[in-house]
Amino acid sequence: MIGENGVLKDSERYYYEPDPFTADYLFYSPHGGIYHCDGEYSLSRNSLDVNQIILVDSGSLTIEYEGETKTAHSGMIILLDCRRPHRYYASGDHLRMRWFHFKGNTSHAYTDMLLNQQGFVISSADLIPEIEHCCERILMLYDKTEPSPHVASVYLHRLLALLAITSREKKKSDLELSIEKTAEYMKGHLDEKDISLEVLADMAGLSHYYYLRKFKEIYGLTPHKYLLTQRLRCSKKLLTTTSLSIEEIGLECGFSNPSHFIMAFRKNTDMTPFQYRNFWR
Repeated sequence: MIGENGVLKDSERYYYEPDPFTADYLFYSPHGGIYHCDGEYSLSRNSLDVNQIILVDSGSLTIEYEGETKTAHSGMIILLDCRRPHRYYASGDHLRMRWFHFKGNTSHAYTDMLLNQQGFVISSADLIPEIEHCCERILMLYDKTEPSPHVASVYLHRLLALLAITSREKKKSDLELSIEKTAEYMKGHLDEKDISLEVLADMAGLSHYYYLRKFKEIYGLTPHKYLLTQRLRCSKKLLTTTSLSIEEIGLECGFSNPSHFIMAFRKNTDMTPFQYRNFWR
């Protein structure tokens, strides 16, 4: 029997202690369970160094997180970075849910990305069957006396990847589309040397400050860094697939002069363009 208020006696819970390799290099779940709760169930925390996924199978669960209150119904998923204060509670009797905490050296970064993309309650309409299958397999694995840490890590990583893919496939807002248009413009005009922040912001119809902030939220880079990344990617392709000179490649990819191209390329790859060409040919 689980000694949590509101958790009924047919509930289950597991605990897992990772070995050093798993703790340092794999995704893993230290706690999880299958809960059947009545209306008294409630949990409140200030901080716990894990992330959490909850699947609501029936009933409703209300979550207070980051200044917002949302209710998740049957078929929905809750994603939390438990280092931040949070509270959730049954919104009535007969709540059934599956849940697990997860850790790993990139788990917080993954969770933060997903929270920024789609919030902490993910609608059942956004989910695909493979997501529930991964959650089911994770709980089944950890229900064993000695779960395989490598197989569990694969399912946890796959689950996060599926959530990220699902988020990307959502219908994009007009704001996202306008910023995506500027990114496509940069990729199609690499040889132009005067692609300024002002030009891009005006193209998106946004103030310079707001455009810069939203572009970084979507792409994880400033427009300047994004443009430089695209120019370097183009130069790497030309270095390995053409016989153009270093100077010609630098100019075609938008670098103002060969010295600027060589300096930026070396900073990115620890090689000169000439060394890179010889290495990959």
